[in-house]
Amino acid sequence: MVGLLPGPAGQQPFFMKILLRNKATGFFYAGGNQWTADVDAAHDFQTGLNALQYSSKAPSANVEFVYLENEIPDGFILPKVATYHREQL
Repeated sequence: MVGLLPGPAGQQPFFMKILLRNKATGFFYAGGNQWTADVDAAHDFQTGLNALQYSSKAPSANVEFVYLENEIPDGFILPKVATYHREQL
């Protein structure tokens, strides 16, 4: 499901989709052990934290985060530069 926020009256609602993409293949994570070239079939992590947590467990370290939104059709890409570790309090 794509994250939707209501837009002003008469405008499209704002949406954002957060994906993981394998830099070597260009494929997006689709769930389970599946990867796809189809953005619409890709798994939406909904938050950057969810994507970061999953990527720290993913078998491939060669991934990047892709943020897609309706105001920036090509989205933007953030490289994975760190591993997520939750601190214990």
